[in-house]
Amino acid sequence: MEKMEVVCFGEILWDYMENGRRLGGAPLNVCYHLSKMGIESRIVSQVGNDKDGNAILSELERLGISSELCTRTDRAPTSTVKVVHDDAGDVSYDIVDDIAWDYINYSEALEEVVKTADMTVFGSLVGRHKTSRDTLLKLLAHSKLKVFDVNLRPPFYDKDYIFFLLQMTDLLKLNMDELYQIGHWMEISSDNYREIIHHLRLRFTNIGEILLTRGERGAVYISEKTVCEVPAHQISVKDTVGSGDSFLAAFLAGRLRGRDVRDSLDKASLLSGYIATRQGACPIYNLKDLEDFKSNNKLSGGCNIIND
Repeated sequence: MEKMEVVCFGEILWDYMENGRRLGGAPLNVCYHLSKMGIESRIVSQVGNDKDGNAILSELERLGISSELCTRTDRAPTSTVKVVHDDAGDVSYDIVDDIAWDYINYSEALEEVVKTADMTVFGSLVGRHKTSRDTLLKLLAHSKLKVFDVNLRPPFYDKDYIFFLLQMTDLLKLNMDELYQIGHWMEISSDNYREIIHHLRLRFTNIGEILLTRGERGAVYISEKTVCEVPAHQISVKDTVGSGDSFLAAFLAGRLRGRDVRDSLDKASLLSGYIATRQGACPIYNLKDLEDFKSNNKLSGGCNIIND
């Protein structure tokens, strides 16, 4: 079988939750779940020369994630984030500024890795400081396929930068809040997600595929020829942190293997549902655990092709 490789660029950190800390960062979460799906994936990030950085590198090894492209720096400390759940189950993040992954330096070696990889996954948060932003933009110029997981984290974004990244995107993944924010920036008054996406695709014609996650309403895939909806599974949710990242990872793994949209979405929905019933974004699991979860919860494929 031909080797498939994905580069995930961006933040790596400790999520401090009510019951302890866990490894996190959206690009790292995607990287982890891709590796669990059998796709060779590497995280490009940076930690500090401190105890938290040592612990992150040890955790990467425990989880089977390569730390080869995760550098260290004395310039800033390792990133930490306080994760807060409100009474409605919504999640907010208190993200410390001026930390190690704000200063990821470009290198020719990194460029070569990106050139040979099948795709590069990135988000908006890592571009809040000039050093990492410049590195990301240089690397994207050499990427075969650019996957933008919007991942808006206030106050670390602005319209111009998000629109600039959208102009470079091949596959876009976002949630409803992010879609509404982009729609607001485009001065679209409608709250109909299909109408906003229609205008989004007209403005950014480079975007070939869109993945829209809709929480308890499931997810939608949109391309030029296909619109496909998949409902959310009715499960007992424990923790939604990282479920969207696992959805993206499973979908990308399916597409890299040549599966059709319906099958890729079904597997993405299954994995994200499973992750939402576990604590933390990167729990230990294997493919049998997913099959048992599917069987025990009497889950079946639920994709609906609206037009093809």
